[in-house]
Amino acid sequence: MANSNEKKMSDDTNSGDVGSEVSESALYEWRKLTMKAFMSYSSEPTEHYLSSQNYEEIFSNQIIWFVDDTNVYRVTNHKTSEGNLTMKPINGAVFIFNPRTGQSFLKVIHTSVWDGQKRLGQLAKWKTAEEVVALVRSLPVKEKPKQIIFTSKGMLEPLIVYLMDFPNIVFKGSHLQLPFQACLKIEKFEDLILKATEPQMVMFNIYDDWLKTISSHTAFSRLILILRALHVNNEKAKMLLKPDITIITEPHHIWPSLNDDLWMKVEVALRDLVLSDYANKNNVNTSALTQSEIRDIILGAKIEKQAHDTYQSTIVTTAGPSSSNK
Repeated sequence: MANSNEKKMSDDTNSGDVGSEVSESALYEWRKLTMKAFMSYSSEPTEHYLSSQNYEEIFSNQIIWFVDDTNVYRVTNHKTSEGNLTMKPINGAVFIFNPRTGQSFLKVIHTSVWDGQKRLGQLAKWKTAEEVVALVRSLPVKEKPKQIIFTSKGMLEPLIVYLMDFPNIVFKGSHLQLPFQACLKIEKFEDLILKATEPQMVMFNIYDDWLKTISSHTAFSRLILILRALHVNNEKAKMLLKPDITIITEPHHIWPSLNDDLWMKVEVALRDLVLSDYANKNNVNTSALTQSEIRDIILGAKIEKQAHDTYQSTIVTTAGPSSSNK
């Protein structure tokens, strides 16, 4: 986007001295505003990033959006007529989510967007920002976000450039590796995206009707736990979500229709699945994990290496003498 703006302004400079001065001035102002925004953002302390220590702030009364671009540019292996394997783009999607209300937007990015383009990974981030600003512009003032949390690196510049007309929107990065990419493991979304023949916007509530009986905080925690489990072990998580063959998913819902007691049992099973996977990959015992570490694992926060070293040291100290006596 920045390159196309600069090209247009450069072309205008050929129309005369006055046009040249105006175009150069406009380009200068644009660069100055962008640099000012970058400097303002980079000068903020790192605690302004979302973390497991401050994520409770996302449940305030102001409208906050998570913007996830991990599924915007997707590829699949494709075998050519010569028998060679090549990467073929498939439909993707931008996921936008309000953690307080559960209101979500899924913008399908049709594969035709990438035709004739290069540097598609970088282009995907600019495409994401383009879709975000289009949505912001389409909403009434009262429904526009006050804060946008981007979940991947490289999204700051595109958002600043595209949302320059909305200086009151605050951008925030995230230290949490939230598993929003697992949304596409839900058949309803995957089918919708893959079968789309053109770009389209879908609006839904990813909390279904949970907020009738639980708080936003509890609903968010449940959602992240489900998505984390789907990301870790898709098939096992789907089985756990339907512990009984009589359980159904309403046509207008995303998740199975469970009462609060069943949800509690399912959440325990999903948590055990996630923790077991973490323990196996990191050679730790789940019983040794603290509550804060369990929270961080589910949220996707980085677990301090020192904690693992301390745990491993305890194992060596305890097991060492008995091993030497064998």
